[in-house]
Amino acid sequence: MKRIAFFLASICCLAACDSMVLDDTNRIPEAVKQPQIALVFPDAQTVNVYSTATQNENTIDSVWVLVFDKTTLARKWVEVIKGSQIAKNGFASQLLPQLKHTPDNGDSIICIANVDPVPPTDTAAVTINNIDYYYKLTSKPYYTGTAHLPMSGGFKWSLSDGNVCEMMRAVAKIQVQMGVSTGVSDVTGNFNAENVFYNIHNSRSAGFIMPKSPISAPVSVGSPTVDDFRLLQKQGVTEALASVYVYEYATSDSTVTGAYAADTEFDADRQFILLHKVNPLTSATTYYRMDFYNPATGKFFDTKRNHHYLFTIDRVRSEGYNTPAEAINNPGSNIEYTIRIDDGATRIASNGQYAIVTSLNPMYKDRNNVTPVAYVDTIRIDSPATPNEYTIGTVRYQLPDEMNNVLPAGTANSISFSMTAGSGFSLISPNPSVLLDEDREIKLLFSGPSSIGEREGVITFQLGNITYKIILKSSTYL
Repeated sequence: MKRIAFFLASICCLAACDSMVLDDTNRIPEAVKQPQIALVFPDAQTVNVYSTATQNENTIDSVWVLVFDKTTLARKWVEVIKGSQIAKNGFASQLLPQLKHTPDNGDSIICIANVDPVPPTDTAAVTINNIDYYYKLTSKPYYTGTAHLPMSGGFKWSLSDGNVCEMMRAVAKIQVQMGVSTGVSDVTGNFNAENVFYNIHNSRSAGFIMPKSPISAPVSVGSPTVDDFRLLQKQGVTEALASVYVYEYATSDSTVTGAYAADTEFDADRQFILLHKVNPLTSATTYYRMDFYNPATGKFFDTKRNHHYLFTIDRVRSEGYNTPAEAINNPGSNIEYTIRIDDGATRIASNGQYAIVTSLNPMYKDRNNVTPVAYVDTIRIDSPATPNEYTIGTVRYQLPDEMNNVLPAGTANSISFSMTAGSGFSLISPNPSVLLDEDREIKLLFSGPSSIGEREGVITFQLGNITYKIILKSSTYL
């Protein structure tokens, strides 16, 4: 029986013009020579501040290892490992006990952690396409800072090198704080972290363990969070009361009723945060609404998994509404706030002024083709189906605040694709082939048939004097 080790680490990705930092202080000793699976947790962090995931955000109750055949994608075996069997559970690196079997080279591995209990009889029916049906996220309408978060990841097994599985949390992290740099302008005189708390309304009551593209509208709607969450500056605030985690869904153009809502128009039925301010003298409560809305673009935006949404209250312009209903049915014009969004990006290519930001699908990232060249990543798609589309990640450009989100005129901005003749691959997104200031899918179409053997191509992103490349490797077997 071969010993397979799982190594858990934290990635700190600065969501601004900076580079990725990998917390690698607790690596498994080099003496461990057997094939390993490294579970990497992209960390959600605030802009311009490096942070690490909390212990609860990295803790595992149980992890399922699902192995599928490299060619047919048929289920080969499934194994569950309890958290009590994991050495250093919750730390930056964790070691799992021996697996019962060893995957074959090229097999697809999917790791799932912290899901609802799964009856042993159900695992026999699991396929690579029905994982969400058997590994459900329905028992909790949301998670608090003490919960162990659902997460998943996937990769191709390699016998020649270590195996890395990037784990993506299936929920978004929400926090609220008072402005910390210049303070908060408050006309009421008593709006502070000690007497303000909040709930989240109109969030989904169930989610999916595997990522969806595009993000779906809510299939079920929960009641407002029962827990009262507090601002980060409240004295003695605990992680349980400072953070709430909700399921993703397309809040940009749909409401919890399932109705369509243009992403530029206010709708009371969108997901939102309701602030409660308790007057310390009279005990009377007033209310404020905050939406998932970007004033720079004038649009509402989706709530995405593994993203960190930090709401910062900058100005209180007037007293809140007297009833929750009034606040809920009116846009939040009586309070000014900004939202910092962290997305756990896995690559930031920057010239110190602006950046190309990409997040590659861990299922296709090729960890066995590490290149010393700056701003180059490699993906691998083996035995592509005919025809099929492959979403390998997302890409955008990011500018500093001082540029007001406007790319200077004349700045080079292009995306090109080339591939070995006869490969069967073409680039269908982004289209048009330019970078924008919002995430766009990088999507390949395989129309086949592909010749037997190895094929290679490259997607080249050019922004000003920044060049970033994704090398595509593909093999078709007899």
